[in-house]
Amino acid sequence: MSRFLDHPNARRQPLRSNRFLPPEQLTAPRPGRAWGGTEVFAEGQWQMVRVHLEARGWNALQIEQIHDQMRQGWPLELAENNVAVITGHCPLRARRGI
Repeated sequence: MSRFLDHPNARRQPLRSNRFLPPEQLTAPRPGRAWGGTEVFAEGQWQMVRVHLEARGWNALQIEQIHDQMRQGWPLELAENNVAVITGHCPLRARRGI
């Protein structure tokens, strides 16, 4: 029998995987981050998407709801539709293709 197998310090500790985030990184985003330009979605950087939504007539509350929908994984078009249904209001200029 090898002397390394008998020694308690010779046992290797399993390597930690970086696959999962530590619990402190799973908390909700910080309050100041809601309008940050660092978030990037399939449609582009959040700041540019927000400006585009404002230009098309969405109000601040609706834009925040669209942002929340996009954070959950909804594409922009479906997020807009969901918010329009939830609020019961869609801006006149919000139609696609105009």
